[in-house]
Amino acid sequence: MRLLNIITNELIVEKQKLETELERVLNINDINTEDRVKTSLELINRLTQVSNNLLTWESYINKEKTK
Repeated sequence: MRLLNIITNELIVEKQKLETELERVLNINDINTEDRVKTSLELINRLTQVSNNLLTWESYINKEKTK
């Protein structure tokens, strides 16, 4: 059970880090718009991947709990 919690927490922390980084990039005024857009899109793609991983993981955990 402990391992399941560790994996869940790692995914949540990674998601929070990416959200924070995206917010930081969106608020930076020192770089040009093109770079901000490119970086933002990269972060959104990574954030989507982590979010999907978290959903898949939670689905897996729920299936295991019902067994």
